[in-house]
Amino acid sequence: MTRREQLLQVYKHKNIGYVPCFFTDFDYSKPEAINERPEGGGFDWFGVEWEFVPEVMAPMVKPGTKRLKDITNWKEELVFPDLSGFDWKALAAEETAKWDRENKISYMMLINGIFERTHALMGFEDALCAMYEEPEALHELIEAITDYKIELIRIIGKYYKPDVLCAHDDYGSNNKLMMSVDLWREFYKEPLRRLIEETHKQGMIYEHHSCGYIAPLFDELVELGIDAIDPLQITNPIRELKDKYQDRVTFVGGYDNQGVYDKVGVTEAEIREETRRVLEELAPGGSFVAFPLTVLFDFVPIFIDEHMKHAFDYGKK
Repeated sequence: MTRREQLLQVYKHKNIGYVPCFFTDFDYSKPEAINERPEGGGFDWFGVEWEFVPEVMAPMVKPGTKRLKDITNWKEELVFPDLSGFDWKALAAEETAKWDRENKISYMMLINGIFERTHALMGFEDALCAMYEEPEALHELIEAITDYKIELIRIIGKYYKPDVLCAHDDYGSNNKLMMSVDLWREFYKEPLRRLIEETHKQGMIYEHHSCGYIAPLFDELVELGIDAIDPLQITNPIRELKDKYQDRVTFVGGYDNQGVYDKVGVTEAEIREETRRVLEELAPGGSFVAFPLTVLFDFVPIFIDEHMKHAFDYGKK
């Protein structure tokens, strides 16, 4: 097997005697042509206005703005982007030109999932209230967003051809779900199934990104067929979930990103200690990728150094 083929065994839930590291073993892209969230601020291709927030080093929907004012009128208010108007072949060739498809895993992020797109369009309050007040209109809007996302997945599969598609949709706050499990089932479970099935049809591994506390949904995410999960924030019972599912799901993350790597004034000793802690807890059994998803990245050189000191020892457990 090539080095890439060996690394991909981790996404088949194997123990390869080594813990892959996102910063050294992956080629990563978030397709620049997909204007879901302009990083420096401005308007996305749905007409939502974003502004860059230095405190989180990322854009957020501009306060006081709302693209969709009446969900019952969404067909008249919204215009979905015309994905046929791009030279995707040329765009993909340029963006993937430096990918090392023999020695590294190719990994593409698709941000602003179905739930995230609803609250980007109308705000959190309206997106959540619509589940109770206008369920029929919300179902129709979700169906349209899902169709659009499936078209994007087909484009990514055909032209970019990554090994892993990491699709984002945050369902949790730091310590609880943003909606009940029943509401998630009613509105988002089957649309997510469609995305996962299309990803697999396109020959890609499906990694689901969902920040926060998502443990109550984990069994159902596995049922839907996710191949991997990130970022596994520490409010979740991560080792318990891994013991149950490491033969079906690859675990990506599991670090105390807020409390250590993104902490103002974090020391080198703290970075090294947290890096070893996660390896000791989550590397045994394989099916694990080291990827601390953070706001700041000053810690990365120390992290890589400490990780590579132990990636084989812990990987063999």
